[in-house]
Amino acid sequence: MNELTIIALSFLAELLELSWQYSSTLKSSLEKISKIYQKSPIFFLLLHTGYIFIIYFSLKFEILNFPLILAITLKIIDIFFKIEMIKFYQEHDIGESLENLIKPFDPTILYLISLISYPSLIYWAIHW
Repeated sequence: MNELTIIALSFLAELLELSWQYSSTLKSSLEKISKIYQKSPIFFLLLHTGYIFIIYFSLKFEILNFPLILAITLKIIDIFFKIEMIKFYQEHDIGESLENLIKPFDPTILYLISLISYPSLIYWAIHW
């Protein structure tokens, strides 16, 4: 497998992961993710295709350097943060003031950051 193919696969894994998470507002994104997590936490974890690809890449090519460790760590933090946000969202009645605070937030920039950063970290890991 050449490096362009690996980076393209990483990009596609991130696109697939973003496709089930994407929503125009943070609240609707949380609701969407929460429904999936309530149905099956295991399925929720399996939908993180970017994380699965990074682990596969690391094991297949026996690479474990700083960029790859950083990518794995960021993915784990991302997954745990989503789980904690889901739990908070389910356990607490979000007040009107908090809802008005998160309602206008457009999470698109977060999606773009992950779409760019993880394939970049894979590229960096290959050339480390």
